Amino acid sequence: MFNFLYTVIISPIVQIIEFVYVFFFKTFKNIIFSVLGVSLTVSFLSLPLYIMAERWQSTERDIINRLRPKIKKIKSVFSGDEQFMILSTYYRQNHYHPLYSIRSSIGLLVQIPFFIAAYSFLSNLEVLRGVSFLFIKDIGAPDSLFHIGGFSVNILPVIMTLINCAAGVIYTHSLSIRDRIQVFGMALIFLILLYNSPAALVLYWTLNNIFSLVKNIFYKIKNPLKVLYIIFCVIFAVFICYLLFVMKLRVFKKRLLVSLIVSLFYFLPLFLKYFNYLYKRFFVKIFHDKRNMLVLFILSCFTLFLLAGLYIPSSVIASSPDEFCNIEKYASPFTYIVYSNLFFFGFFFLWPLSIFLLFSDRIKSILVFTFVFLALIFSIYTVAFSGNYGTINNFFNFNTTGVLETGFTQAVLSVIIPILVLFLIFFLLNKNKIIYLSSFLSILFIFFIVISLYNIIKINKAYTLFSVNMENNQEKALIEPVFNLSKNNQNVIVIMADGAVNGFVSLIFSEHPQLEKQFDGFTLYRNTASFSSHTLMGTPPLWGGYEYTPYEMNAKNDIPLVEKHNQALLTIPLSLVNAGFNVTVTDPSWANYSWIPDISIYKKYEKINAFNTLRQYTGLWYEKNDPEKKDFTYQRIIRNIIWFSLLKMNNPLLRPIIYDAGWYWSTDDMGNSIINFIHSYAVLDFLPVLTNFESNAPTALLVTNETTHDSVWLEEQTLKPTETPSKIGKTKYANNGVYHSNTAFFLKIGEWLDYLRENEVYNNTRIIIIADHGNSINGLISNDPLSINGEARESYNPVFLFKDFYSHGALSINDDFMTNADVPFFTLNGIVENLMNPFTGNPISIQPKENGILISKNHSPMAYTHGKYTFTIKKDQWIYLHDSIFEASNWKNAEIP
Repeated sequence: MFNFLYTVIISPIVQIIEFVYVFFFKTFKNIIFSVLGVSLTVSFLSLPLYIMAERWQSTERDIINRLRPKIKKIKSVFSGDEQFMILSTYYRQNHYHPLYSIRSSIGLLVQIPFFIAAYSFLSNLEVLRGVSFLFIKDIGAPDSLFHIGGFSVNILPVIMTLINCAAGVIYTHSLSIRDRIQVFGMALIFLILLYNSPAALVLYWTLNNIFSLVKNIFYKIKNPLKVLYIIFCVIFAVFICYLLFVMKLRVFKKRLLVSLIVSLFYFLPLFLKYFNYLYKRFFVKIFHDKRNMLVLFILSCFTLFLLAGLYIPSSVIASSPDEFCNIEKYASPFTYIVYSNLFFFGFFFLWPLSIFLLFSDRIKSILVFTFVFLALIFSIYTVAFSGNYGTINNFFNFNTTGVLETGFTQAVLSVIIPILVLFLIFFLLNKNKIIYLSSFLSILFIFFIVISLYNIIKINKAYTLFSVNMENNQEKALIEPVFNLSKNNQNVIVIMADGAVNGFVSLIFSEHPQLEKQFDGFTLYRNTASFSSHTLMGTPPLWGGYEYTPYEMNAKNDIPLVEKHNQALLTIPLSLVNAGFNVTVTDPSWANYSWIPDISIYKKYEKINAFNTLRQYTGLWYEKNDPEKKDFTYQRIIRNIIWFSLLKMNNPLLRPIIYDAGWYWSTDDMGNSIINFIHSYAVLDFLPVLTNFESNAPTALLVTNETTHDSVWLEEQTLKPTETPSKIGKTKYANNGVYHSNTAFFLKIGEWLDYLRENEVYNNTRIIIIADHGNSINGLISNDPLSINGEARESYNPVFLFKDFYSHGALSINDDFMTNADVPFFTLNGIVENLMNPFTGNPISIQPKENGILISKNHSPMAYTHGKYTFTIKKDQWIYLHDSIFEASNWKNAEIP
C-alpha cells in the first residue's frame, strides 16, 4: 500500500525535483546552487496551494471566531446529549460542520508530500557526499560542527528552527494560542526529524523556511505583487548577465535562447492583461455548465494518463517484450507498465484533479482549457510525429545517433499544429460547441484503450513463450561470453582505459607484487604524452594515429569533425579485418559524436562486431556484491520509461532536450559517483565470464573502459566502493579516489590475464593498455609541479603498456618519447604488410612526433561546444612538447593561427 501511495503521490514530485536539480547543476556547475534551485522551484510550485490553504484557514478562523461566543454559551448551559443536539442544530443553521476544522490544517497537509519527496531525493543523493559549504565539511552527512562528549552538535537544524520560528512569529502574531502552538510545534517536530539528516536536506528545508519568512513579510506590505515583480526583474537581469557574459561552458546561441526566454518575464503585466481579455472572451464560457466543465477536465486528464501511462509504454515494450522479461527479481514486463500507469495516474490525474477541486471557477476554467489543449496536442505529437528511432535498449537509449534530429518540414509542422489546435479550441468555445471537444477526447480515449489492449495481448503472448523457454533452459547462464579469442591464431587486445594515470602504475605494482607476474612481458612507456586532457580530442589520435590529432583535424577543415572522428575509430578495426581478423569493438568513445556510442558506424562491416558494455552489467554486479542495490536495472528502467513517454508526447524540437544524450536528466550525469564507477568496473569484474576461446580465426578485441576515469573510494581488501574515506596501500596517494580506481583496474586486468594464461591464449596475444589522457594529479611526473591552463601536466601523461606476442620477463620501463597516437602502429606492426590509413592512404607511422607535438589546452570536452568542421581552439590554447615530458622546459606555450 505504501509503495502504491508513494508511486502515485510522491514519485511525480521526486521527478520534478530531480529535473530541477540537474537543470541548475548543468547551468551553474554548483551543487549548492542546485539545492537552492530545488528549494525555490518547489516553493513557487507549491505557492498557489499555500495561498489557497491560507484562504481556507482564514475562512475557518473567521467562522470559528463568529460562532465561538454562542458555542461557549451553549457549552456552559447544556451538557451530554442535549449539548450535542443543540450544537449540531446551531452548526447546521450556520452551514458549518465540525469536520470543516480540518481546513485549518491544510497548510500542513500541503507540506507533507513535498517534504517526503525532498527527503527521499536528497537523503539518497550520492553526489552530495564530500561536498563542502561554508562551515559544513560534507553536505551529504549531518554538519556535526562540534561534539560535546559523545554527542554530535548539528548547527544547521538549529538555524533552520530559528528561521522557522521567526516566520511563525510574524505569521501568528494576530492568531489564537492554538494556531501558535501548531506552528511552533511543527517547527519542533521538523527539528527532531531533520536533526541527524544530511546537511543538504536541512539546507533545503532552511531555504524553504526563509522563503516562508519572506512570504509572511510580503503579506504585511502594500502592493506585494508589484514589489515581487520588481525584485524578480532585478534577479532575472543578473541571471541574464551571468548567462551572456560570465558563463562560458555552453554554446552562446543556447545561452542567448535561454536569456530571451527568461526576458519574457518582463512582459508579464502585458501577458496578464491579454490573458484577462481571453478569459472574459472565451474561458468564462467553460464554467457556465459546471458539470460539463468537470467532465471535460476529467476526460482530458484521463486521456493524458492513458497516453503516457499505458499507450506509449505498452507500444515500446510490445516491440521487444523479451528485453523486459526476467530482469533481476522482476520476471514480468507488465511490472513496468503497471508502474508507468501508477506514476502518470498521479501526475496527470490525481494531482491535477486535487488542484482543480481546490480553486475557484476562474482557475478551474483555465485548467480545463490547458489540459484539453495538452491532451489534444500531445496525442497528435505521439501519433503523427512518432519518429523512427531504430534500435532502443531497455534503458530507452537509442543505438543510433541523429534519430532525434528534426527535418525542416517536420519542424515547421510541429510549430504550426499547436497554433491550429489553439485556434480550434477558441473557435469551439466562441461557438459554444464544447461538446465537440468532449467528442474528440472520447475518440482519443477509446483509441488509446484499444491499441493498448492489443499491445498487452501481444506482450502477454511473448511473455508466456519466454517463460516456457526459461523453464526449458534453466541452466542458461545469466552472463554469456561476448569476447571470443583464439587458442591457435594470433589475438590482439587493445584496452583504452579512459583517464588512466601513467604515474600510478609503478606505485600500484610495487604495492601489489602479484601484478609483476600477471603482467609478464609488458613494457611501461612512462614518457608518453596525449594530445588533450579530455576524451573528445584525446580519442581520435589513439585509434587513428597522427592524422587525427587536434591540430591535424583542424587542418582538414573541409571534412566534418564527426566524420574525421569516425574515421579514426575505424582505422584499426578495418586494417585488422583486411588482415583476416575478426574484430570486436566495445564502447567506442564519442562514436558518431554520440555520448552513448553510436555503434551503427560499424554495421556495414561484416567482420566487425560492435556493441556497448557500459551499464549493461551494473544490476548483475549489485546483485552479486551489494544485494541492497540489486534492483538497479529495474530502478533505471522504471525511471526512464517515464521520461521516454514524456519524450514521445512532446514537440519533436524538444525531444533532444528531454533525451539529454540518453541521461534523461538523471543525477547519474553529474560527475564522479559510485554508480558511474560500477557501470564500467562491473565489466572488468565479469571479464573471465565474458570471455571464451572458441574462435578459429585471428581475433582482435578493441575495448574501451572508464573504470579509471572516476574518483571513488574502495575497500582495500574487497575493492568494493564505499561512501566513507578509505585507504589503499601506504603511498601519499593512498586516500586518493583516482588512485583507488586505477588500482582496481589493474588488479582486475591482472586476474583476467591469469585467466588467459590458464586457457593458453596469453603467449599468442599482443596486448596494449592505453589511455586517451591522464589526470590532474601533481607530483607523479616530477616534484616540480607544472600547471598547464590550470591543470597539472599529469593530465597529458596517459598510461601506455605494451606486450608483444610471446614476450616474457618482468615489467620493463622505457623512457623513449611516445604518444598515444603511436597505438595504431604498435597494434598493426607485423600483422598488416602495408601500414596505411584505409581512408586517406597515408602511411601509419610513429615518425611524426620526432620534431615535437602540438597539444590542445582547450577545456571543452563536449562535441556541441565545437564547430562542425573544426575544434574551437583559440590560437593561444596550444602547447609545444618535445623529447621528454619530465623536463619542464620542454613544455612551451605556442600560438597557432
